[in-house]
Amino acid sequence: YGHANSLAVGQGKVIVQLDQESRGGSRLIALDGATGRVIWEKPRDVTSSWATPLVFEAAGKAQVVALAEPFAIAYALGDGAELWRTEAAHGEIVSSPIFAAGLVVVVHPSSELTAIRPEGAGDVTKTHVAWKAENSVPDVTSPVSDGEFVFMIEGGGMLTCLEAKDGKKVWEHDLKLQVQASPVIAGRRLYVPCEEGVTVVVEIGRAYRELARNPLGEKILASPAVAGGRFFLRGTQHLFCLTKAEAKP
Repeated sequence: YGHANSLAVGQGKVIVQLDQESRGGSRLIALDGATGRVIWEKPRDVTSSWATPLVFEAAGKAQVVALAEPFAIAYALGDGAELWRTEAAHGEIVSSPIFAAGLVVVVHPSSELTAIRPEGAGDVTKTHVAWKAENSVPDVTSPVSDGEFVFMIEGGGMLTCLEAKDGKKVWEHDLKLQVQASPVIAGRRLYVPCEEGVTVVVEIGRAYRELARNPLGEKILASPAVAGGRFFLRGTQHLFCLTKAEAKP
């Protein structure tokens, strides 16, 4: 499959998660963003992962969480010291972790979503799991959150909204489309790019309310990005930059 983890950044550092199929070769690397100099490098007792590391602040510390079979492991951003770990995922790890409502949320593909309180030390598998969800868990896509809700979508198009604080289901809806790209949030809208080239736009709230289905005319497998008031989508043939239409005089 090759290397698929994206880079993460924080406090002037570039974080590279380089996990290998056989134990003993995996490592997490922090580079100086200005020079590329290695600031720290830590070996990891895990196997392959295609998930992107997460940089966040909690419990008074800047942390990096890297997910690979079988652990979600948190490191201090400053020096790479291990802070805590939770046994939370097995199989081919593709979905990236997120930080929502003070919790680190990780995906065990097609099995369960686990929310972890990130203030422990050592192995916190039995002490710091806040909640789990087991229905319609994605195998490839990453969840996304606005701080109040966590949204996840599995490959067959089942979109689920959970309470971020306790994991209780708020609603679910079958989009009846195939999905490989992770959804994104912009404003009070959730954007779900589907494999067929249609982006489904959903209002964020306690009931499913679909606002639009926007066809791109091209297959979509890559997750979108939002920056500078613009929406970037990569299809199989083109990179699209979308923005609000200017009002005509």
